[in-house]
Amino acid sequence: MGNFKLYETLGVDKNTSDNDIKKAYHKLAMKYHPDKNKGNEEAEKKFKEISNAYNVLGNSEEKQKYDMCGDENYNNSGNDGPMRNPNDIFEAIFRNHGRGGFEEDFFGNFGGFGRGGQRRPAKAGSIEKTFNLTLEDVYDGIKKELNITIQKYCTECNAVCPDCDGKGIVHRIQNMGIMQTVFQTTCGRCEGDGSIIKGKQNCKICNGKGTYNKEKRATLIIPKGVDENYKTAFPELGEQPKKKDIKPGDLVIGINIENHKHFERKGDDLYYKKSLPFIKSIIGEDITIPYFKEKIEINTRIFGVVHNGKKYLIEGKGMPKLNSKNKGNMYIEFMIDYPKIKNQSKVSELEKALNSVFI
Repeated sequence: MGNFKLYETLGVDKNTSDNDIKKAYHKLAMKYHPDKNKGNEEAEKKFKEISNAYNVLGNSEEKQKYDMCGDENYNNSGNDGPMRNPNDIFEAIFRNHGRGGFEEDFFGNFGGFGRGGQRRPAKAGSIEKTFNLTLEDVYDGIKKELNITIQKYCTECNAVCPDCDGKGIVHRIQNMGIMQTVFQTTCGRCEGDGSIIKGKQNCKICNGKGTYNKEKRATLIIPKGVDENYKTAFPELGEQPKKKDIKPGDLVIGINIENHKHFERKGDDLYYKKSLPFIKSIIGEDITIPYFKEKIEINTRIFGVVHNGKKYLIEGKGMPKLNSKNKGNMYIEFMIDYPKIKNQSKVSELEKALNSVFI
């Protein structure tokens, strides 16, 4: 096999089956991988050699060209094969090999090697919904029964995607002059799931549609005092998987609190604006503040002379604090309606009258 050194590199010959070539590569890759031989330049060189060999012999088209040309003619003809990083070759082959066997042996011996790639999640994605709530809802807290319709995929009608053979990824060859580059991409037909739905007309679950609806009931509980960062999740009521070995995703519910006609909320505190005639800002006025199901009745004399734009505190009349029996505070901001002077001759009399009233 002097003219076919790639076979020698993997310890196989031209009559070795594709599966045995893959096994030979697996065995050598485990032995010489840089993560197992840190600082060993010879092992790194050997790893590159076996990866380059498998890059050709593991590709049926390139293997056929190589078998026809041999080392010298294959290289000189410009057929350098689909050039790829040795680590990319290793991970692509390794990832598609499945759990157990080589995968389990390799990662069971040491950690830290990137296992990210295109591994499909063990759980489907979440669905997020937003509920609009009033400030009254948040003040009182709510409990509401929900009827949720989820669309499930019929697992009885699953079929392996023929385009990617169930792997979820496909390999493409791109010609760049005299060179070819092989790259992998998500399978467009199954969108990376590795399976497609083929509805069977006699299916008792989906009636040949591939999907069916299922009704679920859930209880939405919004505690008193939550803010717009609050979220709650309903397990397995989100995205539904196409495969039995993937768990359904969650339904995540967030909230949007509508603007209130009287109050502005800042944290646990409420801010209330009230117009007040100038004279009443001095002598006081009885006012009523609508506080949800209550009414707060006060006379502004408790604040003394009321100043325009100043905020006055009423303790404990804000929003409920989450998971607490306490409440925030209320701040009243008065907007003084200053009158225009219509009789200048009476100003001095008014000044005397005020001086006789106030200290």
